[in-house]
Amino acid sequence: MKGTYSGFWGGYGRGRGWGGKGSSSNLPPNDPVLERVPAGRKVRVKYILGGWNANSRLASMGIVQGAEIEVLKNDLNYPWTPIIVKVNSVEIALGRGIASRVVVEYIE
Repeated sequence: MKGTYSGFWGGYGRGRGWGGKGSSSNLPPNDPVLERVPAGRKVRVKYILGGWNANSRLASMGIVQGAEIEVLKNDLNYPWTPIIVKVNSVEIALGRGIASRVVVEYIE
């Protein structure tokens, strides 16, 4: 197809695996991910989907299982913008790819 990249990994991340819009489509519908939490809500981390690198990177920011997170900014109309969260009184900007790996539960 002309104009469509379908290289080694099958494209630009259009819903295949992690990354891009609709990236967490293989999750059960009852498990919200941090990427979809609206601004102003508080959540608790249930678990993190990912390998050692994702867990290590998130743990270095304080995002571990059981951590409480307040979502300060999540502009769902502009999916290329980062998500601003507050963890342990520290504000952190997360990309949507890494935020889609954090499975959460609502506190309030």
